[in-house]
Amino acid sequence: MRTSFLLILIFALLPQSGRSESPPTAPPSVVLPAEIGVIAPADVQRHLVEHLDTQIIDVRTEEERQKHGYILNSLHIDHFHGQQTHDALAKLDKSKPSIVYCAIGGRAKLIALEMHKLGFKNILLLKGGFNAWTASGQAVAK
Repeated sequence: MRTSFLLILIFALLPQSGRSESPPTAPPSVVLPAEIGVIAPADVQRHLVEHLDTQIIDVRTEEERQKHGYILNSLHIDHFHGQQTHDALAKLDKSKPSIVYCAIGGRAKLIALEMHKLGFKNILLLKGGFNAWTASGQAVAK
């Protein structure tokens, strides 16, 4: 009986052919349409001067905004609020240029894709997100 138990235990611990290991869970990669551009933190000021009606959209959480600050005059539309987020985006002027950012860029890509589906015409992602913004010495509001 003890031998049988040991054989079962050994068999269970050995890799089995045909058995696939699940890959680590990671966020899905986002393929953005070519119409969605990217803007470096150093180029934002010039863009704002040339396009006074630009909407800057911060999709981070309120906690992130309070802890780390935000880009002055940015609209706060938290990525994590599902239908509420969608509804807030739908109320924005789709013809105005929009710069979208989060901490490093992942959430901003998802929101930019949603904005594109809603018919926004001029969407720019802040390259490297808010972390790149602060690292480049840009102004931060608190």
